[in-house]
Amino acid sequence: MIRPPAVAGMFYAGTPAELREEIRECFLSPLGPGRLPETASDGKHALRGLMCPHAGYHYSGAAAAHAYARLAEDGAPETVILMGPNHRAIGAPIAVVASGAFKTPLGEVAVDTDVARALMAQSPVVREDENAHLPEHSLEVQLPFLQTVAPQASIVPIVFGRVFYDRETLRYLQDMAEALAGLLNDRDHRRLLLASTDLMHYVPRDEAYRMDEMALQAVRDVDGERLLDVVFRYDISMCGVMPTATMLFALRRLGITRGEVLCHYTSGDVPGGDTRHVVGYASCAFYATAQDGD
Repeated sequence: MIRPPAVAGMFYAGTPAELREEIRECFLSPLGPGRLPETASDGKHALRGLMCPHAGYHYSGAAAAHAYARLAEDGAPETVILMGPNHRAIGAPIAVVASGAFKTPLGEVAVDTDVARALMAQSPVVREDENAHLPEHSLEVQLPFLQTVAPQASIVPIVFGRVFYDRETLRYLQDMAEALAGLLNDRDHRRLLLASTDLMHYVPRDEAYRMDEMALQAVRDVDGERLLDVVFRYDISMCGVMPTATMLFALRRLGITRGEVLCHYTSGDVPGGDTRHVVGYASCAFYATAQDGD
């Protein structure tokens, strides 16, 4: 399948020239890293995970730029395993595209079929379902940034339509995390996990910061079970909690116990943003331990 863009011209610019300029502005934004990325040819390749938002670039693009600046600094991976929410809950509860490519105005991003099929073989809860991906934006908005800093990288796109916190779901996520950790731990291939999520939705700015921080404390501590508990106990509307928790479970299995929040702001902090009904955005990075590093 060549999956066509669903939100080009809406969440981000629809032509190559306009999109490149929009991404440039995200990196140079006062809310962004303030510099254009230069992808290191001799990077340490110690980055194992990123958490990144997925709203329209006008709002969350500067936060996303922080994550992709770190990716560029670390050196381009071969494969990025992209995990995000399935906002419409179409199709399989955990759905992967296992072949083909995803298209954006900047070109096509190939799917890493070998990694996708290895994941399905090791974690049967992950099922191939292309229809689940057709209207979903949470992974698509990551791709132009990835094409900018790692244009040769392939992807394994996975969306989560199941949003529950019960013993069965926890077991599914932990089993999937075991398989992901094994794929990340393959020293013959440079692979990276990326969880796509926004934070608190449609509350006043001060409340969003307070609620977001509760979730981000668990993310910093690489504690997937605490993240799930906090989000469901306090009704934090973190749309990508399931993929983020799965990433944290996998990183823990690699011995990673600390994450770094690179950026955190709300849509109310963007010039002209409504501070009464905001959405929270954060980017986080997770690096290999000294023992695990290359």
